[in-house]
Amino acid sequence: MGKFAEADAAISKISICRRCKSRNKAGMKKCRKCGSVYLRAKKKEIRAKK
Repeated sequence: MGKFAEADAAISKISICRRCKSRNKAGMKKCRKCGSVYLRAKKKEIRAKK
């Protein structure tokens, strides 16, 4: 993960909407923006740029 443990803990509590790509709190059942129920957890690993 990253350099800062506090930031990593905050980032891991975020879920992302698969429809509109907005950020939501971890316990949400549906998206705050579009109302979609298709949410995923934020990816934990940092991908390297090509």
